[in-house]
Amino acid sequence: MLNILLQADPAITNWLVQQAPVVVVMGVIIFYLAKKLDKAETEKDEMAKDVIKLTVLWEEKNDKLSDISTKQVEKTASDKQEILKILQEIRLLLNNK
Repeated sequence: MLNILLQADPAITNWLVQQAPVVVVMGVIIFYLAKKLDKAETEKDEMAKDVIKLTVLWEEKNDKLSDISTKQVEKTASDKQEILKILQEIRLLLNNK
């Protein structure tokens, strides 16, 4: 490779040497952007995990609330039945006297 550069026209060799700093700067910029991209992807993955965790917790809580409200409706209905039964017994007692 070095032989090819030495045999080439001095103008081309000079131009390649002049371009070396540009290549170095581009390499540094590419390295910086690659690191930044990796960091952004890591943060995105962590946020996705948090969103999944939050969604699962919300679904579990919603299911629990649904179960509780269903149980409350059933309890309220059974309480109403008991109250009606007691009121009917009181009415019968009052009618018998």
